[in-house]
Amino acid sequence: MIKYVYEIDYPPRGKDKYLTWVRSIADALQAPAELRRLASYDNAYSATPHRVVEFTFDSPQDAARYFDRKEIRLIVQSELPAHSANIRIKVLILRDDYGRWCAAP
Repeated sequence: MIKYVYEIDYPPRGKDKYLTWVRSIADALQAPAELRRLASYDNAYSATPHRVVEFTFDSPQDAARYFDRKEIRLIVQSELPAHSANIRIKVLILRDDYGRWCAAP
């Protein structure tokens, strides 16, 4: 499993505009079959990054196909920078170092 983690800062006084934009693109981001999971988190302390968005895929190849799609490329390369102040991207691969999975309560 591979995860692309986008760390995003809202522009000054731009959180509401960002959230409105996210609602307008949510279906397009979630539609492709390559995407296993899409989750977003707001920073509990209103610190940077303001928001974290996780894109989860079964394989690096699935991630490449997803981000190569014209509609996804437009969103992440053109629209996202226009709706945010700072963007950092991390790519993580799930490892089995810890054999025990903790179930949510």
